[in-house]
Amino acid sequence: MPKVSEEHREAMRRRIQDAALACVGRKGFAAASMADIVAEAGLSAGAVYVYYKGKEQLTVDVGRRVLEDRLAALALVEGLDPVPPPHEVIPEIMAGLPKTAFFPGIALQVWGEAVHNAELAGIAQSIIGEVTGRFAEYLQAWLESSRGLSRDEARAEAERLAPSVVGLVQGYILQVAFVGGGIEERYLESARALLEGL
Repeated sequence: MPKVSEEHREAMRRRIQDAALACVGRKGFAAASMADIVAEAGLSAGAVYVYYKGKEQLTVDVGRRVLEDRLAALALVEGLDPVPPPHEVIPEIMAGLPKTAFFPGIALQVWGEAVHNAELAGIAQSIIGEVTGRFAEYLQAWLESSRGLSRDEARAEAERLAPSVVGLVQGYILQVAFVGGGIEERYLESARALLEGL
């Protein structure tokens, strides 16, 4: 039997993730079933379950993929000299989130489910930890570059600031979903002003 390449496996995962995005976007997280996702993907149930055991795991993987795409920008700017400041970098990352299918609506549904679903809560906690770590790495690089702090001093300060920066991004997602009235640009401008004070 021929081996399945990693490229094929990744293409299958993306196909299933795209189907999940379409189903959850159309029906909502609670109403969309794995059967709906299987049908949307045009695959057999067995083929889907090879990659994902359930809707929770699948939906979280979709969110992780979208976040990775957005957070890739952090890795790029960390290598610049000087490292661009947070009031330029963070709003740019936020601005791209509503352009994805996952944010804000699906993300908020998953967060809501995580309140009473222990498996989802654990995964969400892990992702928030990863995102906080990525922001801390960027902030450390910026603090070393702009403030001349030692590696240890910059790391300590970055770890102190990162949770609030992540909260700023989460607040943007929430307000885009519920406030309306051109909140996107007003929030980004407000975030720029706030971050300039760092």
